[in-house]
Amino acid sequence: MSKNREERANYYLYIDGQAVPVSEQVYRVYQHYERKEEYFSYDLKTEKFQKDTATFLPSREDSYERLLAKDKQFATSGQPVEEQAVSSVWLEGLLECLSEDERIILHKLYFEDKSERIVSMELGISKTALHQRKVKLLQKLKIFLENMGKA
Repeated sequence: MSKNREERANYYLYIDGQAVPVSEQVYRVYQHYERKEEYFSYDLKTEKFQKDTATFLPSREDSYERLLAKDKQFATSGQPVEEQAVSSVWLEGLLECLSEDERIILHKLYFEDKSERIVSMELGISKTALHQRKVKLLQKLKIFLENMGKA
């Protein structure tokens, strides 16, 4: 039993500045995961010099902060700002040709992706009446877009 205590006393983990005695197994597992964390946070993100070929191996992963420090530019994932502005102006013009009720129906059916049954219950009208309004709304939008293309 005294030998077990001596073994345990040889391994310590420092937690909040205090040495805590642990078994060899716990110590080794802790060291393994500490090294693994270092690998993911540092080793993957730095380039390395190869002595054999006298070349640099680029990092396999890079951090956003490191790329910003190197003044790297990033492409936006969506549309360019100009296209977004044109689309926004175009959509406003499209919505201006609609009545308030038509805008509500359009928003609920196409932007909120609700079914006709749910929208008809929310608006307090029959499903058939909502469907007829939707058909007229889509016809109105089609005519607006056709006229917009001729202008």
